[in-house]
Amino acid sequence: MARREYHYFISGLPDLSFNEPGEWITPGSFKKILKEQLHPDDYRQAELVFLKEDHSHLISFLENGEMTAEGNGNYSADDYRNQISLFSSILPAADILPAYMVNVLRDHGPEDKEKDSLQIARMLTDGYYLHVMENGIPFLRKYTAFDYDLNNLLAFVKAGDHGLAQERFIAGDSGFSGHLRRYAGKSLPKDPGFELFDEIMSYTGSQSFAEEEIKFDRLRWRIIEELILFEDFSIEKILGYLLQMLILKRWSSLNKESGKAKLREILDRSKKEAFKGFE
Repeated sequence: MARREYHYFISGLPDLSFNEPGEWITPGSFKKILKEQLHPDDYRQAELVFLKEDHSHLISFLENGEMTAEGNGNYSADDYRNQISLFSSILPAADILPAYMVNVLRDHGPEDKEKDSLQIARMLTDGYYLHVMENGIPFLRKYTAFDYDLNNLLAFVKAGDHGLAQERFIAGDSGFSGHLRRYAGKSLPKDPGFELFDEIMSYTGSQSFAEEEIKFDRLRWRIIEELILFEDFSIEKILGYLLQMLILKRWSSLNKESGKAKLREILDRSKKEAFKGFE
């Protein structure tokens, strides 16, 4: 099958810069443009990225019967209600949601009065990872695997810092998550299979939550750029752009006059540290 390229669309996209957080368009609006511009098979890859946005919406729906906001996900509260109605349907019908979300709704639906949000979040994280590994293109599988390991390592460190049971916060059954479980409650050695281990650990324990988070997002940004380095007009380039847009979205609330100066200070300091040793 011929490789699809989007010359005019990609050429017309404004540049994104980690050092200048801000939105030229909201991710939700960009999602609508992608649906118009992309081949349906490629748009389904973009939907995989937006699935992570659905997780918090689904948890809110399970806890409150509603979603706090429609957000940028693929599904609405009505989709969740309609999926639940299919559970009691006499006639077979195709599920509305991906299988892992269907399982969460079935196991933690309205009749389940005692909901464990942490357990639900882990089910969604595990399910999403396996769903992308099965349905995503290589670029998306590689980035998701990296982000999965990064988040597991950070969960392990933070749980340990607060004296919590570390194994409860480790998601999935990847090789690295197994490594973390083996050393829960113990001193964690480096896993030779995770080459970014030392770099990530060096970022933990920063003076502020914001400074630490911005270092991890800068690392995510770098990994995306490395993965799409030789991509010019492909769906990989668009998905990388989308992932970077979602990173910037996390920081857009700080890009107001009240927080802009502080964010600039953190960014400048992080930038100097990122390039230390290359001067």
